[in-house]
Amino acid sequence: MSERLIRLEGERFGVLSEPAGAGKPGVLFLQLNAGSVHRQGPFRLHVTLAREFAAAGIPCFRFDQPGIGDSIAAAERPQVEVLKDVLDRLEAETGIERFCVGGICSAADAGWWLALADPRVCGLVLLDPLARAGLWFKLAKLLQPRSLQGWLALLKRRARSGGDEAGGEAAYREWPRAGEEASQMQGLVNRGVEICTLYTGGAAHYFLDPRQFNATYGAASRDPKVAFAHWPEVDHLFYRPDDRERLIKHLLSWTQRRLLSTP
Repeated sequence: MSERLIRLEGERFGVLSEPAGAGKPGVLFLQLNAGSVHRQGPFRLHVTLAREFAAAGIPCFRFDQPGIGDSIAAAERPQVEVLKDVLDRLEAETGIERFCVGGICSAADAGWWLALADPRVCGLVLLDPLARAGLWFKLAKLLQPRSLQGWLALLKRRARSGGDEAGGEAAYREWPRAGEEASQMQGLVNRGVEICTLYTGGAAHYFLDPRQFNATYGAASRDPKVAFAHWPEVDHLFYRPDDRERLIKHLLSWTQRRLLSTP
């Protein structure tokens, strides 16, 4: 594999990890960063993933999203506009017209909106994405073992939150209006988009039971194009090296099976 810089608008740039050898790959993996983490990803996850993907024949691009890392000024434009420009630049540079996008937390949200806006997105990687609390979350919360002190703390939190402890998540995440996500996912799978969804223990404040996934996204969540996994023992940022290695293998296997075996 090899790596090179790709210049973007406004003197910004990203790093493209490319496979060795001739032939145009079928898809390019676009890694989106989140929070205050630069393009290398948490604990250099994006760097390791990009190089392993490239070694397996799948090019990867990592860069700083608008308002993050070295791209603070890019936040002056709508995020989806900036991301579509990145796809334009990568298509012009590589000739690849199909993209898999996504990331962790708010990066998953950004990938979701980009997929809805741009038909070149054929794959979505959603790590700790949207989920509604609902009945299954509340039941799982109630069934968690706790002491009397723990029960009192739970009752106080529920009183402060109006009975929905997970309700504040949408206040700082770019989620659709409640109920719209099911039809949006249905539209994506109808278009042929492959979706890889994974929830970790870091989402435990709003996701505790796998049945929340079906309750949130409806019939589309059971479509063969949608892969779902729940790793409650894993940290939100994949702190442990073994967890990062597990994630990379999981995503690489999914990409090879679902995005490279179809036109």
